[in-house]
Amino acid sequence: MHILRNVFACSLLMAAVACGGSTPNPPPPPSNKTISGTITLATSTNSATAPFVENEVIVKFKSGITAQNSINLSVAGANLTLARAVGLEHTRLFRATTNSDARVLAEQLSSRVDVVWAQPNYILQKAATSNDEFLNFQWHYPAINLPQAWDIEKGDSNPVTVAVIDTGILKTHPDFAGKIIGGFDFVSNARNSRDGDGRDADANDPGDNPSGQSSYHGSHVAGTIAAATNNSIGIAGISWGAKILPIRVLGVGGGTIVDIVDGMVWAAGLPVSGMPNNPNPAAIINMSLGGSGACSQNPAYQEAIDQVNSAGKIIVVAAGNSNQDASSFVPASCSGVITVGATDFAGARAPYSNFGQRIDVVAPGGDVSADLNNDTRPDGVLSLGKNDQTGNFNFIFENGTSMAAPHVAGVLALMKSRDPSLTLTRALEVLKRTARELTPTKCTGSGTAKTSSDCGAGLIDAQAALQALSPGNAPTPDFSLRVNPTSLRVVRGSSVNISITAEAVGGFDLSTVAITFAGAPSGVTLTATGSTVQVNVPATVAPDSYSIVFEGTGAGLTRTATLTLTVTAAPTQAVSINGSSVLACFYVAATDSCDVNKSVEITVNGTGLQANYSISNLSDGNYIVFAGKDVDGNNDINSGDFLGVYTVGFVRPPASNIGIRMSLLQNITQLASMPTETHFNAYFKYRNRAK
Repeated sequence: MHILRNVFACSLLMAAVACGGSTPNPPPPPSNKTISGTITLATSTNSATAPFVENEVIVKFKSGITAQNSINLSVAGANLTLARAVGLEHTRLFRATTNSDARVLAEQLSSRVDVVWAQPNYILQKAATSNDEFLNFQWHYPAINLPQAWDIEKGDSNPVTVAVIDTGILKTHPDFAGKIIGGFDFVSNARNSRDGDGRDADANDPGDNPSGQSSYHGSHVAGTIAAATNNSIGIAGISWGAKILPIRVLGVGGGTIVDIVDGMVWAAGLPVSGMPNNPNPAAIINMSLGGSGACSQNPAYQEAIDQVNSAGKIIVVAAGNSNQDASSFVPASCSGVITVGATDFAGARAPYSNFGQRIDVVAPGGDVSADLNNDTRPDGVLSLGKNDQTGNFNFIFENGTSMAAPHVAGVLALMKSRDPSLTLTRALEVLKRTARELTPTKCTGSGTAKTSSDCGAGLIDAQAALQALSPGNAPTPDFSLRVNPTSLRVVRGSSVNISITAEAVGGFDLSTVAITFAGAPSGVTLTATGSTVQVNVPATVAPDSYSIVFEGTGAGLTRTATLTLTVTAAPTQAVSINGSSVLACFYVAATDSCDVNKSVEITVNGTGLQANYSISNLSDGNYIVFAGKDVDGNNDINSGDFLGVYTVGFVRPPASNIGIRMSLLQNITQLASMPTETHFNAYFKYRNRAK
């Protein structure tokens, strides 16, 4: 079966162009060069494109199951060995002994009766873009009425500890004098750590760029929260009394879910296997990092957040810098965190800031491409850094939601100092109630039209928030609605459970609250038992994403929470790798097309969901490598078939270890645009089928 013959591949360089064209003359003799690797049939429709550690999978076992104590597992033809315990109950990190697609391993492991969930060990990045001295340049503080707030609370009446989970910290920067307490380096991969080893008790930031200027991202974030203030040098931190607990989880290239989860749990003062106890638990945790994919695709993240919440800690996260809906990013889309978007000098949504219903509040993130206040400095957020060329510590302007989040964490440190009993629910209620709503025009910024709610409750106001906590200012009775998780993937023909809870503020009577929902696709039913809601998705529901809005009404108040429900086609477990095709498509830059006479296709046979392939006798040149499986055998690609493309770029033979993951197509429109994870997007269509 040659389902890939006469495939024309387009790469999106400047614009999509027509594909095709064959060479009129016979091709030159083959050079006997080879491309080889593996192809994998991924039966789930998980579309997350976040990078992950090859061959690693995180597995949570059911309690009381002996397999969780096993040091070896076997799944999808691969053998896995225990790498380490993870700081979550009954959870382990396993590593395949041979080259395997971690997404497939996770899919297969998730179907085992002794497993609660399994996921790849995704790699997340610091959520910032980057780009020089002192308080009069910190325009972002008057923007949130911080100087007026300092007249109420400076953060030294009941000092709190704020954990900064990031790249570590410049411990000897003079503006951190007396501000750092404890810390730990959770970067487990010595190659990415740059400090010569794996995990250790030194959270100093050695830099994250071996060949150029490092970001020192964690120091910039921490400086906004609690740089030494009123000390006659440098910049001012928001909280004069707060201490910084640096947790290093990001090294060269970012950080893994396992390291980040362990860092979160440890920062909260909870035990982590193999780690010493944390003698300085944080009350507030700032996470200016993130990656693509909904929180439902990262159960380890949500479980860690739930544990930290249960310990009474408040987590602040950056919304992300992709100018997209925050519901498609983690940890921004998770439940139990305060998700922060960014504004510019004018108080409008910054052009890069993510948006949407998952945004709780916004805060200054800046825009280094502008100088709207005409002070001859970029309109970035000013904080701490280091010049790698001179080795000198300095102060730099940067922008991003990474810079916005610590403004919220810093204000929370003031609030927690003012009221040590402050909880997540109370903190979020005060921040939202006292925020200044952005108009639709302000929320739109330089992008397409947005509503005010796409920027959450609006721009935080430090003065108003502290006034709301002042004696005599008892909170107005209110309540909030929370759905957990906030996003969910469900295979049609199955059911899953979520929780929907109402949380009271100021003595509100929750018994008056009635909860309804709207937006579920026809046929989907939701059945509540206490706070647990069973979502039943019949097999007739069309694969798509739906927004289900829960509405709580009581005592004249209405509060909402939104669940993003993604319905996927049922995996076709009977499908195997047998009969799949691999095409090495010879790329012609001049025509931005593939020369079909130099392209070679083979059929791959085998059992299971993964197989090796080898394509020989290739000409010299650049190839785009595709794989496909025509499940229904109609020589066409449609719903229920599988497609894949090598996502790292062009392949020049000889080349090995070229792995391709074929994903299940839910609908034919996916053919129109198939994004890769590199510098170009490969578009391909199936035409002129061989009969």
